Amino acid sequence: MTFLNLGWLYLAVPVVLLLIGLRVWRRRFWGHSLVEHLGDEVGRLNPVWRLPKVLEFLALGFLMVALSGPVYPFSVDRVERGGLQILMVLDLSQSMEEPIEGAGGGRTPVSSLIAGAPSGMLGTPGTRMEAVKRSALDFVSKRPGDTVGLVVFSTNGYLVSPASTDHESISQYLLMTGTHTLVNEGYTGIGEGLATANRFFLQEKERVGRRAKGQVIVIFTDGENNTGRDPMTEIERARAEGTRIYMIGVALEPGASQDIAAAIPRTGGTYYDVRTSTHLEQALTAINDVEKGVFYTLSLTRNQPAYFIFVGLALACLAWRLILHAFPHFVEIS
Repeated sequence: MTFLNLGWLYLAVPVVLLLIGLRVWRRRFWGHSLVEHLGDEVGRLNPVWRLPKVLEFLALGFLMVALSGPVYPFSVDRVERGGLQILMVLDLSQSMEEPIEGAGGGRTPVSSLIAGAPSGMLGTPGTRMEAVKRSALDFVSKRPGDTVGLVVFSTNGYLVSPASTDHESISQYLLMTGTHTLVNEGYTGIGEGLATANRFFLQEKERVGRRAKGQVIVIFTDGENNTGRDPMTEIERARAEGTRIYMIGVALEPGASQDIAAAIPRTGGTYYDVRTSTHLEQALTAINDVEKGVFYTLSLTRNQPAYFIFVGLALACLAWRLILHAFPHFVEIS
């Protein structure tokens, strides 16, 4: 603990000592000569009866310390935040440019979701990618208490943005990504996308020393895994770490990814088979309604005030002084 306002003590301490000296001098000056004879007869005053004065001096001392500006140079607090840690895992394979039923007219304009964002950044109108990005942007806007991150994958998986409360940046990343981002990769590595998300949560666990509550993966894909890591292994790893996975299969071919869809509920999540843009929105609405939680973060505060501790001690001393005043033995008779 350090003190920010020690300068005023150079004036306050001499003044306090002067006042104490004047009080002691006045008591001796006006004392009657019979006091010494009475003292011999009655005996010395019990030190306990001086407790009110001790409490007064303690209260004065604590107030002086409080006025000197005590602070903690560095303070680490454990902050409880409502919400979840969500990673959206987005398939950027070229098949996401195929059309989906119900996309296009009558939809919420993206400019209402992201201020100043041109609708063209969503991608080709009427495609699966456009529908997924529009629904994902709406989903992010409805999760103000969550940290949200973005992972993309095709042949490989990439962490675009870690989970953050800066939803504006996440939305901008969603707008900028598309099938053109990984144009040189042509496969669908669902296992790679899940592995990248699992690796992020593991690194967060190592950084803070504990597993975060409310780890959620929402994966969007329109194909079947055909390269990279085994998705079943990554699903099991997520289950072991307490991470729930929600998979949204966007217009998948009949029978595609059925083994993955069957394994998803073991993590506590759900598989959604969506065929239209309306179904896509309904799936994200269902996830939004179900997933509520609490997680904890560490907050570093510099020069956190600590004066209230000494003010509280001063008030406690004065309170005890008033309580003792109710007893006749502690009342000063002059």
